Amino acid sequence: MNLENVIHITTTYLLPFLGLPLLGVVIGAWLTNSFFPFRLKRREWRWEKELWARELFSETLSRISFIVDHYLKGEYSEKFSMSGLSLYEADKEITALIKDLHSQGFKIRLYLDKKSKLVFDNYLSKSQEEYDEAKESWGQWYDGDGQAEISHREETIFVQKQVADQALKHFEV
Repeated sequence: MNLENVIHITTTYLLPFLGLPLLGVVIGAWLTNSFFPFRLKRREWRWEKELWARELFSETLSRISFIVDHYLKGEYSEKFSMSGLSLYEADKEITALIKDLHSQGFKIRLYLDKKSKLVFDNYLSKSQEEYDEAKESWGQWYDGDGQAEISHREETIFVQKQVADQALKHFEV
């Protein structure tokens, strides 16, 4: 048995029957352990972010609607307010929720689909417009007229509820 016969046997029998399957096992193991799980993990991360954005938007809109609805029921329908907030607390909470959506809008917008982005952008602009209008009419009452201030705040939060309800109606959860 000389070197030429060993090379001939190796290339003819050993390499095709042992080398190539071994190479296939190594490549398959690498794909299974490195490439495919990372790809699936990226898809899972993206899905989690989409879910987070949709939930945050719909939960915030629902919370705004809930707070205003129960405040107004508690004030004018002689029912117990489940939100348990006074006018100033409700106004402060709603303003904080809307500011939160505006400040995190760039994160939320990245993960929404086209239709949801339109609803989200429309909501942000509409809520801003309503606050701008409320700011324009703020203080246009006589000194000491506390009832006018209260009715202005109630009108402001009621309009924000309407904007939130309109967006919720168009937003597909």
